[in-house]
Amino acid sequence: MTETMFCYCCRVHHPKDQMRPFATKHGLRWRCLRSIEAAAGNLAKRDAFGQQQSENNREDSRRIAERTPMMHLDRDPRP
Repeated sequence: MTETMFCYCCRVHHPKDQMRPFATKHGLRWRCLRSIEAAAGNLAKRDAFGQQQSENNREDSRRIAERTPMMHLDRDPRP
């Protein structure tokens, strides 16, 4: 099993080798290389990264919402 860590920036778990400690005003937090590189770019690149991440989050939420109403079907109705 691959060990993963949570990226506070994009709020996704990534493999450890893609994560780096990142200094914030609240101390060190783990951040993925992709988000660090995106933040180092110009304004247009940062906006594009943010828009793409928002779209990914919306898609994840939509998939979860589609599965949630069907979760009761997985349970055995017998006590």
